[in-house]
Amino acid sequence: MKAKGYSTIAGLEHASPEEIKRRNLEHYGSKIKRFRVRAGMSAEQLADALGISISSVRNWECGLTRPDPEFLYRMFTLLDVEPNVFFGLRGVGGLLTDGEESLLSSYRALDAAGREDAQALLEAMRAQAWRRQLASASARMSEVADWGRYAAAGDGTDWPDYPEKESMILYDDPLVSRADEIITVTGRSMEPQFQDRDRVLVEHCAALRNGDIGIFYVPGLGGVIKQKAYDRLHSINPEFDDIFPYEEGAAVVGRVLGRVEPHMIPSPQDQALYRAAREAEKG
Repeated sequence: MKAKGYSTIAGLEHASPEEIKRRNLEHYGSKIKRFRVRAGMSAEQLADALGISISSVRNWECGLTRPDPEFLYRMFTLLDVEPNVFFGLRGVGGLLTDGEESLLSSYRALDAAGREDAQALLEAMRAQAWRRQLASASARMSEVADWGRYAAAGDGTDWPDYPEKESMILYDDPLVSRADEIITVTGRSMEPQFQDRDRVLVEHCAALRNGDIGIFYVPGLGGVIKQKAYDRLHSINPEFDDIFPYEEGAAVVGRVLGRVEPHMIPSPQDQALYRAAREAEKG
């Protein structure tokens, strides 16, 4: 016959009494005593709260027996301890670190006035940490205008007379810092350098050097993206014709610095922080 309280411990069916006691003490007894002391309860008080004899609690704490699940789960509430913490289940939600356990124990040891002081200090520290987060977000990101304008790499696309005043939040980058506007590429005439639906960073300027990729406005065609050549606007993709600006009356809008790369786009959480930082600056 198996001794009471031993039968459900995995791997102990053939263990010696000394091994059973050691395992009971390691997994249950020492923990029950530690969390009981932390909660400021005596063994007798815990026994009374559970409706059992004090000898049962003492037997648990010295490893002679271990509590049935009914008493164990009631102790979690009485001793104010999470099951994950009691069993040391790392990687499970709700588990406190050793540092957090230490802070919680210190807080519980305070009187009412001390807890009020601690809460006030924590609120002040949290507000300071929030301000640091906002300052960091403001320093690491910026906005670039995105008025919904398209530049064709093929057939022209006209621009709205009254573009929406929108912007895109991006991580700071040497190209981002120079950009005045983001324009979306449509069509295939600039492949393979720029693909259909690429968003490009554009630096507004009045003139371009030969070889520069630029955004141009061509009457009747609208916005186009082309490479400036000596007497024409060149399509990199040979399947598409060049544009002759003197015949078409093309005007320079700006220099294409490069495309908006995935690493430039902040996470939704960082974008929310940046917006909060801007709102705080306005306030």
